Amino acid sequence: MDNMRNFDAWKELREKTVIEGGLKVLRNETYKGLPAVCIWRPKAKKPFANYRFNTLERREEFIKAKIDGYKMDMERKEKLKQDRKGTPELLKQADPGAIFHYSGGYEQTNCDFYQVIERKGQFVIIREIAQKAVEGSQVSHGMAENRVAVKDSFLERSKPMRKKVQFSGESPYITMASYGWCSLWNGEPEYCSWYA
Repeated sequence: MDNMRNFDAWKELREKTVIEGGLKVLRNETYKGLPAVCIWRPKAKKPFANYRFNTLERREEFIKAKIDGYKMDMERKEKLKQDRKGTPELLKQADPGAIFHYSGGYEQTNCDFYQVIERKGQFVIIREIAQKAVEGSQVSHGMAENRVAVKDSFLERSKPMRKKVQFSGESPYITMASYGWCSLWNGEPEYCSWYA
């Protein structure tokens, strides 16, 4: 069974291909003599394109379109990667003292605040801080209110966490776990709810 899993049916063909723009392209003919092409992404074992055409011209147009599309996609991904890093000016938003807010939950809205205590390059050390209810913001059923952060009031149970600052446009955020992220807090009250 393991041998079947490791078997690469395309290996021989892929090794005979020409590399263009990071893609591996194999031009060949089908059994009926029609022009055909197989195209692999750089590390792929299976081609993502395996087509035949009525004319050589149509095949070459297809190959050029796939190569151009792949290059554009790689450039877009690289730009997104660079944008997430931010600039030194944008990173200053995450200097010590900055507060990040997390909001999320299922059937209730959890609200947590984290304060930056140190920044080195694109990484910050954060700790959870206390929060307080905004007077008069409680709803009639008594299980929801607006809250604000209490700066420099670190929770005893909170431990320092090292996180990477990333950007969406010009807004910094920190990924907390697979389930959510913290955005830079703007000082406005944040909604919080709970069940008894």
